[in-house]
Amino acid sequence: MDEPPLVLRSSGPHSSVPHGALTASHDPRAARLREGRPGEDGRPIVVIDDAQELDPASVAAVVRAVYAGHATALFALTVTRDGSTRPPDGNPDAAQMATDLWLRGLADRVDLSALTPRDADRLLELFAAPELDALTRASIVALADGSRMLLRELAGEAAQAVREGRDPITALRDSPPHGRLSDALAAHVSQLGSVERSTLAALGRVAGIPRADAARFLPSTVLDALTSARLVHDDSTPAHRLTANAALAREASRRVGAAGVDALLEGAVTRMFAPTSEWWCEPLSVLAARGWLHGTSLGPMYENVPTAIRVRAALDAARRANDAGEPAEALAHAELGLQNEDDARLHVEKCFAEAAQGGTVDFDALLERLSGGPVDTPTLLRCVRVATLAGATGVDKIEAAIGRVESLGCPNARASAELELLRAELLSSRMDWKNAARLAETLFAQQGNSTSLRVRSAVLAGLSHTCLGAWDKGQAWFLRAHRSAGERGGITPITTVERLGVAGSEIIAAGIAGTDLGPTLARLGGEVDAAARQGNAETAAVAGLVLACAYAVLGEPERAARELDAAVRRARPPAAADMVPLAQIAVARALALSDHALEAREILDRIHHGAITGLPNLEHARMVAESYVSAALGRREEALAAARSAATASAAAPALLARDLYQMVVLGDADQALPEIQRMAEDSEVPATRMLSDAATSLVDDHDDDPDVVAAMRLGTAWDGHDGTTGIGVASDHGRGAERGSGRSHDGDASDFELTRREREIVLLVAEGLGNREIAERLYLSVRTVESHVYQARAKLGVGSRAELGRAVAARRPELRSLSSRVR
Repeated sequence: MDEPPLVLRSSGPHSSVPHGALTASHDPRAARLREGRPGEDGRPIVVIDDAQELDPASVAAVVRAVYAGHATALFALTVTRDGSTRPPDGNPDAAQMATDLWLRGLADRVDLSALTPRDADRLLELFAAPELDALTRASIVALADGSRMLLRELAGEAAQAVREGRDPITALRDSPPHGRLSDALAAHVSQLGSVERSTLAALGRVAGIPRADAARFLPSTVLDALTSARLVHDDSTPAHRLTANAALAREASRRVGAAGVDALLEGAVTRMFAPTSEWWCEPLSVLAARGWLHGTSLGPMYENVPTAIRVRAALDAARRANDAGEPAEALAHAELGLQNEDDARLHVEKCFAEAAQGGTVDFDALLERLSGGPVDTPTLLRCVRVATLAGATGVDKIEAAIGRVESLGCPNARASAELELLRAELLSSRMDWKNAARLAETLFAQQGNSTSLRVRSAVLAGLSHTCLGAWDKGQAWFLRAHRSAGERGGITPITTVERLGVAGSEIIAAGIAGTDLGPTLARLGGEVDAAARQGNAETAAVAGLVLACAYAVLGEPERAARELDAAVRRARPPAAADMVPLAQIAVARALALSDHALEAREILDRIHHGAITGLPNLEHARMVAESYVSAALGRREEALAAARSAATASAAAPALLARDLYQMVVLGDADQALPEIQRMAEDSEVPATRMLSDAATSLVDDHDDDPDVVAAMRLGTAWDGHDGTTGIGVASDHGRGAERGSGRSHDGDASDFELTRREREIVLLVAEGLGNREIAERLYLSVRTVESHVYQARAKLGVGSRAELGRAVAARRPELRSLSSRVR
């Protein structure tokens, strides 16, 4: 049938008028349907969107036409969260008439499945601008709550925010009323009952509240129902901190009304502040402290609250604000609290806020104030942070600050262990990987240390051993970290930020060692989803920075740069800001390898030198990036000087040194670098070292006086990705194309680099389906040697998997098949 379908649309003014939808249509076929006459040119197709919103008479006319064989109809019915076709705001008669067609066997029912992440990803490609970062995309999926309509409006709002230079995540969570997004949210919230709405609205005001505290003033059954429906996120830690879907919670608050939500929260705060209460909830105390600060008291009036409670609430609020990167607010809370009592912990938060704003802090005076009594672990650690914010940059100054803080004394053994872990991290910053690993292993083995500390210690040991060239030992320590952090009975002992930190270290280690990133990337997707649902400023920034590093290592520089830009804008919390230089260096390096040298230069120039001065590991990484960028810009002498400086700095870290030596070979300084890297490769267990040695040897054997320097550098990093089949498991990882950051597609083009005879033998056996051990036995080689040749061949041809490798070479060079028969 060539003629277009007859589309009937719902409209408020017509929904209460008999035949309103048919009358509103100017299509003559609508008049015939209203009068019950058959069509003149066959059976028209009638499409009715949101059939329950139409007037019953119009729906009845269409149904009669279907019964009479005069029309074919497609009814679209919106269902509630429980699957009912009778939403409370719709017309049950209209919906029932459409459903009866199916019940009588005259219609097929097609239920759209719940919106899966893959479906959401495809829809985002249609609805959203491509410049959305991964965390924004994950946030859209989380906030959409499975609704395709809501996903569309959220995507449009986010894209508009990006075009206007606003943070899209903030725009999604704080949409103005009376817009398209607000109307879509209102329609979605209307499906919830009144108690669900008020519970959701209350949780939206106290993000991160432990479930046990929430259950003191909100119905437990409703909390569980909202959590099961994923309208509320449970962080799965022992405290089970709850965070509501921010967009829906805000709309629920509008429908419930501010007075209704305030009444719930005010009752909870009043109970908590009661003289006989032994209950304390940090999110509620922060809410009360903010009310005092802004003159909108929630709960007891400020002057009616005991001094001790005022000080405690001010301390909670100041810490929360400092951790969120809001030092001005933190300073206001601290000063208000200090008006009541000269509390040492409030002085720490005041100094924290002043230092974060660039002010001068008298650190000696702060320590003197704290020396009068016992100091708890959080305060002790925050003193170290104050010292770094106040200018104690570089390992020597930080180490001195730790020693001075340690002299305060703390009865809790946890404080001593945390300070020791800081010292282990400083050793890694010095690139003293051997002692860093030794101290980290000791801390992991100590009884009584927290799971968080043990996980962080194991990760540091894994990264340290990787840099030392002991890849197997490094992998073993990463495995210990995962076992320690494993979920037990649905509870995870560490936070999302800490799990993101684990993933970031593994990405760095895999990039150094030249091994597969697939498992880490799969886990990273889940953490990004959790970060999107938690909506925490620090978590969001850390997730973006880890994603930037991941895409940089994968050889996807444009995505890496997009994630970096978004993360830097969100990196207000001090803990997240510390990660920025490393991510900038990683992204600049990836851009330099992909013909974006000027953009890479701009990123390196934006790095705050004070953030890396005195930190040898970051200074080394900066030198490596400088060498790559200078080489890409054609400044070969500058590039070589930077590579030599990097090699000097990494002398005690074999896995890093191998890369620096390879870079020297690429830039023409092979006399000393090549023999050294060949010697290192003989007994190295790190795949990258062996591959770098082979690549360096091939470059020298080519006797090319004018090599393509950038192409050679790409060859030295081509394994930094993984097998090309596993992407980052987040909504942002869509449509991974064949093009890699190496600048070559997976089409088997071997024109840039020829395979050696041994590599051809091994590749053809791979194509036959043999594993590394089988190939090793057939060719009388070690498994490690076979593994090295497979990686090297993949790097030369720019292919992603073993199967692609065999197909590419066999297809391009048919003559190699005769060689295969000789090998057999």
